Amino acid sequence: MSKLTISVVILAVISLGVFAFNYISPEILNTSEKLSSNPDQIKEVLVPLDKEINAKDYGAKGDGLTDDTTALQNAIDDASKENALLVIPESSESYLITKQLVMKENTHISGYGATLFMAPEENTIRNMLWSSPDDMVSNISIEGLTLKSENKIIGIDYYENSMVSNVQGMYFQGVDTMKISDVFMEDVYVGLKISQAGKLRNKDIKISNLRIDNSGMPIQISGTNGFSMVDSVLNSNDGGTKWLHSAYLRGDNSNFYFQNVEFNNASGGGIAIAGNPQYRHPPENMVFKDCRIKDSVVGVHINSGATNITISGLIIKGSSLGFKINDASELNIDGVNISGSKQQENDHGGFSIEDVNQSTISNVTIDASDMTGSLCQLIGDIEDLKLSSFKSSEVKNIPLYSVESAAKIKNLIIE
Repeated sequence: MSKLTISVVILAVISLGVFAFNYISPEILNTSEKLSSNPDQIKEVLVPLDKEINAKDYGAKGDGLTDDTTALQNAIDDASKENALLVIPESSESYLITKQLVMKENTHISGYGATLFMAPEENTIRNMLWSSPDDMVSNISIEGLTLKSENKIIGIDYYENSMVSNVQGMYFQGVDTMKISDVFMEDVYVGLKISQAGKLRNKDIKISNLRIDNSGMPIQISGTNGFSMVDSVLNSNDGGTKWLHSAYLRGDNSNFYFQNVEFNNASGGGIAIAGNPQYRHPPENMVFKDCRIKDSVVGVHINSGATNITISGLIIKGSSLGFKINDASELNIDGVNISGSKQQENDHGGFSIEDVNQSTISNVTIDASDMTGSLCQLIGDIEDLKLSSFKSSEVKNIPLYSVESAAKIKNLIIE
């Protein structure tokens, strides 16, 4: 559709309201890609190659019956002291644990073919792998390990309408330089949770080939500077409230990079980038490249002051609303494909954009079959926004663009 035709559609929709509406030349907006995070700049973990410790030598059975908590913790403690690689051998049955295993300085675990299992408890949230908020630990690696629980407890609060396990896979507070690779989690409450310990932020975390299935919230990250995730799949479980996300990236986060990651089945956002008053700084400097979102109520939710977010090559299928953006700036969204809309009571359409400035959204393809709302809704204060190359098909009785009557729009380009 041409620029002139789009302008006519907008004027027809917005004539009912009173607001400021101005055009500027494209040169004022910076539409070049800004790579806000480079994974190559994240510090590498130094995994020991010359010394190994075997968990079986400490009495770990892996027979599905014996409580292996003490044996595994003793092995972790010694491996940490000696800066050795702890091998948890392959086993046809699970290594049962009943208490959290504490990760310490220079903890390196290789568990290919090994599964840790923790049974849920009714009213207690427990962790499988954990670091103390009182100690900043560094040089941690976990590879090849499977973590499992059981979703058999009726969820409450945010998890209402879900069956949950009340067991978190990994919870780290105060980590400097960590690598997680080839790890699988299933039936966990939160898969990977990382939060700030005191005034020190976590930093330099690299994740590859992580798969989390049937988790209420696969990852929840805050207080972290320098984080990359590639070649991973994050599957929430069904149910819950709209606040559960496949990836919840909260405040005091900066310099994040995601590539070839799937974010699926969330009752909230596949990707949620959101600050909060409890954090000093909103999320900033994040890159998402060639990712996919499937069957989440909202594909991408960006709000609460998030800034400098770059998204390219994103595919969204089966969401009621593709993007929900509220209170954000310096967004560069390019190359998005939205299809297979599934109607929900709230949150519907292609883009809902509210209180946004200094941003560009370009090269968007929308299949509007079964979509309700509008392809692009503008709400609140909009300033320095460029929308270009929107291609749509199967548009029936919904507007291409709609503007809230009280909106205040300044410096808007539509091409």
